[in-house]
Amino acid sequence: DSVLRSRVERQCLDYYARRDDACIVEQLDGPEALLTRDDAGERYELYLIELPSTAAAASLRAAAALAVVMIHVSAGQTTDAELVWNQLSRFAVPMFLVLTGFGHAGALAEGKFEPQGWTAVRRRLSRVLPPYFLWSAAYLVLEALCGTPHKHPLFDLLTGGAYVHLYYIFILVQFVLLADFFCIAMQRHPRRLMLCAAAATFGMQLLIACQANGMLMFHAPLSLVRIFFGWTLFYTGGIWLRLHEKWQRCPLCVSVPVWLLSALGVLLTNHMFPSLSASSLRPDLLVYVFATWLMLWTLCSRCRTLPAPVRFIARHSFGLYLAHPMVLRLWNVWTTHHDPVIYLRLPQMYLLGFGGGLAAAVLLSFLPFGTLLGGAHRKKRSRTGDL
Repeated sequence: DSVLRSRVERQCLDYYARRDDACIVEQLDGPEALLTRDDAGERYELYLIELPSTAAAASLRAAAALAVVMIHVSAGQTTDAELVWNQLSRFAVPMFLVLTGFGHAGALAEGKFEPQGWTAVRRRLSRVLPPYFLWSAAYLVLEALCGTPHKHPLFDLLTGGAYVHLYYIFILVQFVLLADFFCIAMQRHPRRLMLCAAAATFGMQLLIACQANGMLMFHAPLSLVRIFFGWTLFYTGGIWLRLHEKWQRCPLCVSVPVWLLSALGVLLTNHMFPSLSASSLRPDLLVYVFATWLMLWTLCSRCRTLPAPVRFIARHSFGLYLAHPMVLRLWNVWTTHHDPVIYLRLPQMYLLGFGGGLAAAVLLSFLPFGTLLGGAHRKKRSRTGDL
């Protein structure tokens, strides 16, 4: 947070200005320079350390949230431009899972990983399950009021089927429960884990493709998309990215062409296999997701601080994800029951979904118990004073 950093710097300078001895403020190029000074015996009384990876991760989270809105707004559209926007936004849900693995591997990357068992699981689920169940119940009630009740509401409530976008939360819960297993496996057998993750992901993608094209006819009580196997390579890929830093030095002259080629592959796949256009589990999208990650990371790493709107969207991304389909559904119900029916173009529909969802997310952050509905924690205003 640039505001917090500048405030802390100002208070530190004021504090040392009142001391009798001299004060030296120096900005170092990176951790290596700090360690070099420390080995030489030069010590500092106060260290302000900025972590650029946090800003880059926030930008990825904001981009994924914006892309989710575009997927739902452009779903079912028929024009070429709308189809292109829909396909290029398909990185959203896999990107969220890559970010989840990236975050879960923090202690492992620092060499301090210890299995935390139920303690970590309970802490992580306490942030996800209350909003998930409350919003699932709200969507089930809304569908019943609109005349399209679910045949098995309790089953859908427990398995992410209450509404079209909530399957991601069900998958996220599965990875939260298995986080220690994946981190231990990455620590002890990284190559075997990545091979098994690739086999599970591509195998599930093959089953989904065969089912979508009518090559396999079977009925499963739970949709294959909601089972974590098909998403394993995204989650383990996030862990791998956290443990290796060489990819962060990739130049833009490499990341941008790679992204363009992967985006072209996504559009060609959609043209050749239209039955798979609604799926986010495809081999071409696997490449596209990590290419998008690499490009956005290298772009954001060139900025010292992220723009305030990007930080704002990232902060409210969870509430935006949960609330925007409600806005779109209410709009569809209202406009179809009035004469004449109001049709919005794609940009107008996107502004409605994004603006309404973000407004709802911000409102939740101001409510006393808004965090139970996915609202962000309110920032506490710190009183200025001596350190």
